[in-house]
Formats: sequence, C-alpha cells, structure tokens
Amino acid sequence: MAGSFKSPGCKMRHVLGLLACVLLLVACSRSNVKPGTAPVYYSDSRSVALLPTTAMTEKLDMPQHLRGEFTQQDGSLKSFEGDSWVRANDSVLSIMLFSGFGTTIAEITYGKDSLHFESSVMDVEKMKAEYVLADFQVCFYPYEALKKNFEAAGFAFEEARGTAHDFVRTLKDGNTLVLTAQRKGKEITLVNSLRHYSYHITLGEEQ
Repeated sequence: MAGSFKSPGCKMRHVLGLLACVLLLVACSRSNVKPGTAPVYYSDSRSVALLPTTAMTEKLDMPQHLRGEFTQQDGSLKSFEGDSWVRANDSVLSIMLFSGFGTTIAEITYGKDSLHFESSVMDVEKMKAEYVLADFQVCFYPYEALKKNFEAAGFAFEEARGTAHDFVRTLKDGNTLVLTAQRKGKEITLVNSLRHYSYHITLGEEQ
C-alpha cells in the first residue's frame, strides 16, 4: 500500500529515536525518599533529620559554582567541580547540577512531603541526597534552627558571626570536631574533618 510506505531514512530515524529513548531511560537514575525516614549520620553514633523547608527564613534563587574534594577508601584524594542552580525558600529546596556543556546532570528536590533525586550520571542509591541537603542546610539555614536540631541529637553546634552574612559554624560530637562551615562574602567553605571531604561554594548573583 502506497500510503503506508516508509523510506529507509524514515525507518532509520524511527529506530534511532527509539534507541535514544531507551538509552535515556537506562541512564537516568531516580530515587525518592520520604522526609524524616533517612537520618544523616554526622558521626558513627549520632544522627539528625533534615530540617523542614519551613525553617528557611531567607529566599535563594541563584547560580553557584562548586568545588569539592574527598578521600577515597584507598587514601587517594578525588576532586570534582561544576556549576549549579539553587532555589531555596520555606516550601522547597532545589539543587540542579550542570555539566560543562550546560546540560542538567542531576537534580535534587526537597519539599514538604518528598525528597527526589534524579541523575543521568550518578548512582543515586550510593550518593545519598539527604547528606548533600544536610550540608547545604548547615551553610544556608538559620543558626538557631540548626542549633536546636543538632543539640537535640547530642551534638554541639556553635556560630561566630562576622560582618553582614559572614560566619564560622562548628559542629562537634563531644570533644571531636566534625565539621566547620565558614562564609566570607560570596565564598563558603565546608570541611568535614571526620568524613574527610570538603566543599567550596562561590555564590552568583540573586535572581
């Protein structure tokens, strides 16, 4: 039947389209976690739950540049670097990570009833989204809310304020320093001394 004839080129485009869809489905990894059910262990014996988004008193909607380092099991140091877009307010916390070509490679969205992590290049089951968000909260959420949350779990959390938004925050388990978060102007550095990793964040302009 002439009406149903398809050229070889058309068939090839159809096959390639189906293949692209299959590859996208295979490559994209998703994880959903119910808030409050995934504790964040900042030490081997103590954990905290993520603060709710309602604890956020400011609004963020900005690009950020992220550099990180962590020590692998064999003792070697591994680093990573990339751009992100962060949106945070009293109803949502969203972090989008981009490749050097500007394509989205991962997205974490935390709301009242859900924590969703999706990536085309990361194993979302091994890279726990709640730990990424917990560190973000240490850097950006209000001190009093963080202090109450950490102290309820038996940690000691302190802050020394500088000018404007500058601060140095420390988290301890007994006499053991767990992490330090420091902000100077548009630069934020978080160092986890216990787990041997660090982040350096350069803030972009608010939108």
